Amino acid sequence: MDHRRLLILLAVLGTLAIASTTFAVDLRELKREIEAEKAVLLDVREEVQWKKAHLILAVPCPFSKVSMDVEARKFIAPYVEVPDLKIYCFSEKGKVAVVASDMFKRVDAKVIPLSQSYQEFVAAGFKEKKGTDPDYDPSIPLSAP
Repeated sequence: MDHRRLLILLAVLGTLAIASTTFAVDLRELKREIEAEKAVLLDVREEVQWKKAHLILAVPCPFSKVSMDVEARKFIAPYVEVPDLKIYCFSEKGKVAVVASDMFKRVDAKVIPLSQSYQEFVAAGFKEKKGTDPDYDPSIPLSAP
């Protein structure tokens, strides 16, 4: 195999490895699961992003607030206690979601990182609250409900 083909093969394999760490799911089905309380969606974007706009069905979980094991364990505890509850997380483009799911693994919680962008959730029918809405409350709870 010549040098150029080897580089192309390595690039493709690297891309597949990165892509395999996040999951693409049917967002309409995910929305139904969340509404039926069979799943929860953690928004691991930071507080400034949450304040600009957020999905109504998502739970704020700023990565910087739960990056320590003690805080992560406290935050995730109510969710891992619910049998068969699927726990998903998303970030702006999926990269932080992967890091967050790895962090939650350290505290024995299985969190599934999603690859879809925020705009894909909105396009799939997830309602959002924006900073421009007249009844918008920008406060962000820092603990699980």
